[in-house]
Amino acid sequence: MVVAVIRVDGEPAFVLHARAYRETSQLVDLFSRHYGRLRVVARGFRRPKTGGRVLEPFVPLVVGWSGKGELKNLVSAEPSGHPLLLKGNHLFSGFYLNELILRLLADHDPHDTLFDRYLEVITRLSEGAGIEPALRNFECSLLNEVGYGLSLESTIEPGGAVEPDSWYWFDPSTGVSQRVYLANDKPQPNWFRGSELLAIAAGDYADETSAKSAKRLMRLAIQSLLGDKPLRSRELFIRDRAQYQEPR
Repeated sequence: MVVAVIRVDGEPAFVLHARAYRETSQLVDLFSRHYGRLRVVARGFRRPKTGGRVLEPFVPLVVGWSGKGELKNLVSAEPSGHPLLLKGNHLFSGFYLNELILRLLADHDPHDTLFDRYLEVITRLSEGAGIEPALRNFECSLLNEVGYGLSLESTIEPGGAVEPDSWYWFDPSTGVSQRVYLANDKPQPNWFRGSELLAIAAGDYADETSAKSAKRLMRLAIQSLLGDKPLRSRELFIRDRAQYQEPR
């Protein structure tokens, strides 16, 4: 049986992660518009004067690759625009998005709509836009793309519409449900007020309470997909924040 060599040229892509491979090469995880997430070998890209710095996160690229097996060979990589410069917390947020894509998308599974949303979000982050709304909108899009879209305007009980002044329990595996909520109940991250759920469903994070609740809800939903392995980008952010925190 002869396995055909696959050749792709002129594909829009971003580098999600790259690491050294042998003496002069790199293993590069790409997020491409029409082919989704894939890993390629960039042979010789670490040599001087070969444009190795092109293979960095947040640089819009046009790439080409070829090969027979799962691991393809990168044959070309050219910038298609200016690097999107992220700084401080915006940079950590970009690394967070990259890690979510690496962890939650299957190999070679096209997500052109999500690719466009990713470009939109990191562009906004490079311009200094608000971090929380940008991340929440991308998380919603990502959950929809992997088949775990959130239904927050109704409960799992038949005919149960979410009411603004009621309290609800969110379970990532089942959804929103009605339970008896008592004011003296022990605080639980799964409890949400109906007004908060409706605001999250509408993508409205203007209210600080709803914005915090959205972050908590997304963390519950995404953690259920990630399993026990923590996100490295989150650990790096916490470590960096602790390192530069002033003594009390």
